[in-house]
Amino acid sequence: MGSLVTLDESIEVERSITEVFAYVSEFSRIQEWDPAVERGHKLTSGAPAKDSEYQIDMKVGLSLHYRIIELEPDRRMLMTVDSRLFTAREEILFSTTSTGATCVRYIATFDFPKALATASKLFPAGMERVGKGAMHGLKQALEDNFEPKEQSRALAIADRLVLPGLWRFTRFGYRAARRNWKPVSAYLGNLHAVVTGATGGLGLEAAKSLAALGARVTLVARNKDKAELVAADIRKETGNQHVTVEICEMSLMGDVHKLADRFIAAGQPIDILINNAGAVFNPREQTPESLEKSFALLLLAPFILTERLRPLLAKSSSARVVNVSSGGMYSQKIQVGDLQSKYGKYSGSVAYARAKRGLMILTEVWAARWRADGITVNAMHPGWADTPGVEQSLPTFYKITQPLLRSPQEGADTIVWLAASTEAGKVSGKFWLDREQHPSHIFKRTQETLVEREQLLTVLAELLTATGQRKPTKQTRRSA
Repeated sequence: MGSLVTLDESIEVERSITEVFAYVSEFSRIQEWDPAVERGHKLTSGAPAKDSEYQIDMKVGLSLHYRIIELEPDRRMLMTVDSRLFTAREEILFSTTSTGATCVRYIATFDFPKALATASKLFPAGMERVGKGAMHGLKQALEDNFEPKEQSRALAIADRLVLPGLWRFTRFGYRAARRNWKPVSAYLGNLHAVVTGATGGLGLEAAKSLAALGARVTLVARNKDKAELVAADIRKETGNQHVTVEICEMSLMGDVHKLADRFIAAGQPIDILINNAGAVFNPREQTPESLEKSFALLLLAPFILTERLRPLLAKSSSARVVNVSSGGMYSQKIQVGDLQSKYGKYSGSVAYARAKRGLMILTEVWAARWRADGITVNAMHPGWADTPGVEQSLPTFYKITQPLLRSPQEGADTIVWLAASTEAGKVSGKFWLDREQHPSHIFKRTQETLVEREQLLTVLAELLTATGQRKPTKQTRRSA
């Protein structure tokens, strides 16, 4: 036995014990509330349980290995801690006060080896400060009173100058932005999230994160076998068994209408809708419904699905729509007279960017129109993320920028933040990158007129009606 140091700290918060336990027990999230922690990693799959293990990397360079040895839901968790400097036992107790608040008590005993016995005599005061700092951070996280940041003037200038703003799309931009983030302790238990394009890349990471936060997640995908495997993997990894699959080819409006019909027939509220499905097409393709494929998949499909699901979104107490966009939209203006890229030389990347520009317009329109329904609508840019779609669609860009690309999980972070955080629910109709507002335009030449905006809405509404009535032809047509 070496030298022992004991900490005993408590906080009270006005949250239900179920929500508090759900947040604290997923211990990899400690980085959100303990200022001494750099990053938490979950080493085992499934929901927090006996024998769950975590690696906690401290900002001082020390790594701690945590293992849960006892866990009683909504009551208690007991963990062992191993590191090269000490071992410890940490116990967290949860109880409900007479006023209905939740009390969280943290008790830790640290055992330093004899070789560090003398030095450990200097540790108690410092460790007490660390313990108090962690519990203060936890209290702030659980109180969840954070306000969203307004658009930074410096960010807006950097975006408009283009080159100074490009580094923010990289993994280095993500890491710089992350330093200022607030915790996300909102409870998603029993909320229903629908994610399109959910079997790979950003959609997969968003679905996985929402499932880990307790949401009931519906994966919308075109390949049934792949989707079922992905759903099974998410259930295993997160421990959330409420992950289901809906099959839909999102570039076919007949499929999109049928998908909406199934959701409407079920009648369940939709709390979160993430319009993520997308791809870049070269050369120009037409779908079996004689629609240009970029326009169909990236603009018309999310328009039809979101418009038709509005009644189910309105059933939620605070629904969120998240539209996954792209920085490419900054370069393009919506071409109302050529939405399907019929004229001039076709470019898949330009068609993609124009469709994303249209999706940004819809974001602003829906935000204004649906505010009274309690529906918030935002768009986001994932940055330059290392996804299969980028590698396949933009091979040259991928090869040049690969060392700078962020992971799919990093790219999907703002999707999840917009869907889950309390602070994001206070803002609607904005464009976000790494949880920060960015301008929707950086060049005046890309700004549509009010007339063009109304023309776009008219065309989309007409196609919503028309595609709900027609049957597709048998073959996909391609044209240069």
